[in-house]
Amino acid sequence: MAELYYGTDDFASPEFQNRKVIDEIKMSMSAFDCMLPDDAGIYCSSDITTGKRFYYEVLKSRGVQSEDELREKLGAEEFKRLQTDLIQANVARGVEFAEKLRERGLINVVTPGPYFAKGFDQQHYLYLWEWFIIKKIYEVRFNFDWEYSNGCTLEYAIAARKGIPRFDHEGNRLELKSAIELIETAVEELSKNGFVIGKLKNNLGLIKAIPR
Repeated sequence: MAELYYGTDDFASPEFQNRKVIDEIKMSMSAFDCMLPDDAGIYCSSDITTGKRFYYEVLKSRGVQSEDELREKLGAEEFKRLQTDLIQANVARGVEFAEKLRERGLINVVTPGPYFAKGFDQQHYLYLWEWFIIKKIYEVRFNFDWEYSNGCTLEYAIAARKGIPRFDHEGNRLELKSAIELIETAVEELSKNGFVIGKLKNNLGLIKAIPR
């Protein structure tokens, strides 16, 4: 089992339905081992639960500045419906991004969005995909507007820590300096609009701490 850079198996929810989350994650990794050799895949990083659409089309359009405010305003049932719609749209966007890479002849292209594990929350998914990147991936491609996403910016930090190549959606190298500038611009923009972006700021700090 790989040692993770940022993730911890000290989960807020370590079990569900009498099953240990870490055992489920290990099971998923064993399935990936059946399909993909180590350091052989291209990982497509694309926003799923947060991102530019989340801030402007979901939060701002409803006059709120955080996920918690949105949940309180809408109620649990309507919040869940809206969240599901957002995730489905973002997953489709990520799949389209991966397909375009495959059309260019790239192989072993992995897009995490369609993967669903019943009972998993975001902490569990982040742990799984960090392990996956460390073990299975030799380069990461980032979809357009990746710098607004909590997940994508963490995945950038993971890839940079591993020392593997990172590319933007057009295939240009995405080195630390450029990545930091993009995220700083996104943070400044979102902050001016009053959004709560603690995780995004934290991920920016993680990336800035990586030696250049």
